[in-house]
Amino acid sequence: MLDLSRLRDQLDDFQNYQAETLDRRTRQQERAAELLHALRPRWTEVRDAVDAAQPKQLVARMREAPTTTVAPPERPETVTVVATDGSQIYPDRHVEPTYFLLNVSRIALQYGTTEAPTLDTEPDLRFRDDLDAHFDEALASMTTEVVSALRDEMELRELLSVAREAFVEGRPLVALADGTLIRWMIRGMHNRAVEKRLIASYTELLQGFASDRLPLCSYISMPGNTEVVNLLRFDADELTVEAETLPSGEPTLAGLLDRTVFGALLDAGERSALFRSPSRIQREYAAGIQICYFYLKVPAPAGEGEIARVEIPAWLADAPAQVDLVHSVVLDECRKGDGYPVALAEAHEHAVIRAPEREAFLQLMDRRLRRAGLPPTGSQKRHSKRTARV
Repeated sequence: MLDLSRLRDQLDDFQNYQAETLDRRTRQQERAAELLHALRPRWTEVRDAVDAAQPKQLVARMREAPTTTVAPPERPETVTVVATDGSQIYPDRHVEPTYFLLNVSRIALQYGTTEAPTLDTEPDLRFRDDLDAHFDEALASMTTEVVSALRDEMELRELLSVAREAFVEGRPLVALADGTLIRWMIRGMHNRAVEKRLIASYTELLQGFASDRLPLCSYISMPGNTEVVNLLRFDADELTVEAETLPSGEPTLAGLLDRTVFGALLDAGERSALFRSPSRIQREYAAGIQICYFYLKVPAPAGEGEIARVEIPAWLADAPAQVDLVHSVVLDECRKGDGYPVALAEAHEHAVIRAPEREAFLQLMDRRLRRAGLPPTGSQKRHSKRTARV
């Protein structure tokens, strides 16, 4: 039980901390804006310097002047928006043999027509004999990182599938994914062979979108990236900005996020300049499918809204009309969804495995095994936890 009365003093402290944080962020935001505008007339020179230096930090690669802002384009009257999302039941060490369950939704919304939407899900039960290529022999298990990567791969595969099915000749289409298109988590697996297989299968799907010229983007709410801030730090060596400190004694840009920088630069509905991600994992992405991105100021029914990061493959970033299409559709989706893309919200609702559904699945599995004369899965501890004692 949580005793709220005993939290009053701590909440007072948090309130003061929040006020101090907002004041510090305002100062940082103003200084970052000055640095960004100082960079504008030299952006091509700085871009070449970053490419030559190959810094260890993730420093944004500029495709245009970093202070560029683009007003919201008009969305086409008729357009198809497809989306997927996924959830999972992770492997349980109290269950033998090892298995896990993926559940991915498939959403297709046709705007400007009377066509019915597609709203369905695709479950996929996987177990040890199917997973030799991804099984961690050292741990004798499927790690949560591998399961998450396989879920992301399934989401992208189903997104490509539903995009192909929903495409109508002459009607624009945008495929919308949740989260990043860069396989950041795969580099933490410490199994190079598994990493290469997972990246290869994911990039093959990205190539499928490119081959069919199906516009793909991903939406990241409240992004925590610092690539543009690191760009300002890189340029600050010449300007000696890194020697500056805030009144607190912290470096000027300490703890600053890209979204805070663009929160001051963008008006509601506007997008930023296009940047290319410097992630080293993208060395295994073909040039046409390397991931670029822009920041978007998403309006909300109340308050100032938020800054979102929208990622797109390079082939799409090279086509201004396609970037405008993605911008207009994502913004319209956010307006319909009160600040978050409605297609992704629907995809989440259809994909999520809730506690009662998880329990029903486990009970169904146990009944099937018992009828076949096989022992139920799981340890005594697992079965005991499912039975109320008091």
